[in-house]
Amino acid sequence: MAQPPQPPDSARKVVVYLTSLRGIRKTYEDCWSAKSILHGYGVRVDERDLSMHSGFKDELHAALGSTGRLPQVFADGKHLGGAEEIRRMHEAGELSKALEACEMAPPSVAGKGFALEACSGCGGVRFVPCEECSGSCKVFLEEAESFRRCPECNENGLVRCPLCSL
Repeated sequence: MAQPPQPPDSARKVVVYLTSLRGIRKTYEDCWSAKSILHGYGVRVDERDLSMHSGFKDELHAALGSTGRLPQVFADGKHLGGAEEIRRMHEAGELSKALEACEMAPPSVAGKGFALEACSGCGGVRFVPCEECSGSCKVFLEEAESFRRCPECNENGLVRCPLCSL
């Protein structure tokens, strides 16, 4: 039986599919909890927010066959599960082994421990407004004297931050 495809660009990385929308409180809290646990291990986490970019939903569907509940966590391309699985692995001491092959985040000393600094380009949001269309999703074609959809950005007029996107 063939293995499902891995999320794109997930080798040696922790990839978390999540949402930053607070519409469903439990989902938001599960996403925040899983993200916090993973950051506590000092690994570099590629947060793929489905509410910011619909392409992430397609990636997740291709990797799992469905989008399932959020969050969904992958380490070095291997699916670890959702919030409950991450909590269970963390409490059982199994999560560090699953994260061994993943890149560590560059730490900066802050107070007593390590903290990860927010990106200076996007403030930790991982997206910035498109420079091509200024976030309008439209560009003017002089030769056709008309507007067309900007090919550079997503449906929200955003592109992944060039400074911190993994």
